[in-house]
Amino acid sequence: MPVAVVTDSTSDLPKELIEQYGITIVPLFVHFGNEAYRDGVDITPDQFYARLQSGKVFPTTSAPSAGAFVDVYRELGKTHDGIISIHLSSRVSATYSAALLGAEGVKADGIKVEAVDTLQASAALGLIAIEVSKAAQKGKSLAELVELARSLSSRAIFTGLVETLEYLHKGGRIGKAQALLGSLLKVKPILQMVDGEAAAVDRARTRSRGIERIKGLVADAAPLQSLAILHSTDPELAQEIAIDLAPYAPGGKPVIARMGAIVGAYLGPGMLGFGLIRAKQTR
Repeated sequence: MPVAVVTDSTSDLPKELIEQYGITIVPLFVHFGNEAYRDGVDITPDQFYARLQSGKVFPTTSAPSAGAFVDVYRELGKTHDGIISIHLSSRVSATYSAALLGAEGVKADGIKVEAVDTLQASAALGLIAIEVSKAAQKGKSLAELVELARSLSSRAIFTGLVETLEYLHKGGRIGKAQALLGSLLKVKPILQMVDGEAAAVDRARTRSRGIERIKGLVADAAPLQSLAILHSTDPELAQEIAIDLAPYAPGGKPVIARMGAIVGAYLGPGMLGFGLIRAKQTR
């Protein structure tokens, strides 16, 4: 059978696309005090954001165990010739390291696993997994898929307009956006994954100006291989943005995705953004 594609729940892929492309999701964990939930399995985005906004307990997150990856790889190894495991940035999570340990754990079983650190997250990670899955369904080899995943990762961008840096700061994932702390009064920061960490790439005085700016960033990145519009708590506005940006999406229809509990714990409610993969330039 074709190579299996595995990613983690920070990919924020809609359920219908997970099923369409046969992607296996390994969930991370979100914790409220002593309560632990598997992202997207034991807690829905609606439930998560309701608890986050209540402010009673600030959530923390944790990576899957190596054992969880071993279980997934062994099951997929029964029916596939190899496995490519594609994950969020190793600079913000131990998930990639757990995937590497899981791959080592099934080596004696003759199961071939290649783990890829995308240095991305959320919708950008999800789009990489989709594109790799498309290639896997066409019969590409494991080595070819690894090369593709790395190429896609180098062309991927994840950007978000956030209401506040409070969640990123409290969660200890402030990264290169640290410089903005203390200077943000009513400014809306625009963050991007840069070298695997959150970095402030722009700021806007109002939410509406921020939305126009992220639209401009999509236009600046064109031509695109794929595009996803992302939101945490505002599906209607995400739909409007998707309509405006449709001309930049292949086929004229961007993916609309909802940010789950893991990335949402750091970017918070009200976040709007996008994931994209720039088209490969040919001479």
